[in-house]
Amino acid sequence: NSDIAYYSKLVSWGVTVVFSLLSGAFVLRFGVLRGLFVAGIAMAASNLMFSVLAAVGPVKWLFASTVIVDGFTSAWSNVAFVAFLSSLCDRTYTATQYALLASLGTLGRTFFASSSGQLVDWLQGNWPLFFMLTAVAVIPSLLILLALGKRLDHATQSAQSD
Repeated sequence: NSDIAYYSKLVSWGVTVVFSLLSGAFVLRFGVLRGLFVAGIAMAASNLMFSVLAAVGPVKWLFASTVIVDGFTSAWSNVAFVAFLSSLCDRTYTATQYALLASLGTLGRTFFASSSGQLVDWLQGNWPLFFMLTAVAVIPSLLILLALGKRLDHATQSAQSD
């Protein structure tokens, strides 16, 4: 469908560029942890929008809105995650440490994505419920960020001052 191609490619690309710049400015001003927290909330919101879209069917304005929010989420989370990983690396071993951390960072996504089809089958094709569950799955990571916030904030600030 030409609408899908237009919104998911062209509009999403523009949103990604704009929000990558905005999220970079946000992370510089408010810190990596706040950036990660906003990214987590945005991911949950994006998944809830996919849930609504799956429930109501192809509504053009809702699809466009969902693509825009998803583009924002992707851009924001990528910038915050790269900033976070970079803050953990020692300058002497940056390339090696970053490569290792980035690989570990994709492990969960790779592992869970491969079994998501089985979950949808188990849910008997209930895509709205599937997307709601993925939104709820964000909560533990937000709680961990809150619990470790001061420790991680101190560590990332120390690494940035080196």
